[in-house]
Amino acid sequence: MEDSDYVKQLYEPARRRYREKITAHIGYDPYQLKKSDFSRDLSDLPAVEEMDITSYLVLHTSYYTASQMKAYKSLEAFNYLVRGWVNDLGTKEALNKCRLVFARVSVNYLYLLTSK
Repeated sequence: MEDSDYVKQLYEPARRRYREKITAHIGYDPYQLKKSDFSRDLSDLPAVEEMDITSYLVLHTSYYTASQMKAYKSLEAFNYLVRGWVNDLGTKEALNKCRLVFARVSVNYLYLLTSK
């Protein structure tokens, strides 16, 4: 398999680690996928329950201090979805029947300028 442009720009130690990780966990380089490689079927999305949403969008437990904190970055990602900036959503099966979810997002430059 030929390296993607992303892999080619990495330094050799990082390139080796990247190859090891995608071989062990994903099975393919996500940077080489085409739009047609993704499933658009909503039933392929991972099952999500109420607790998953609360845990991801509202509260987050720090791995370092074990204390709970607000997940502001997750809430920001949710706002991108609500504002309609997520244009395309697709899934692709990885190793061990896991599914990766990919999104194509457009950036609203006016929001970037006013949020600083």
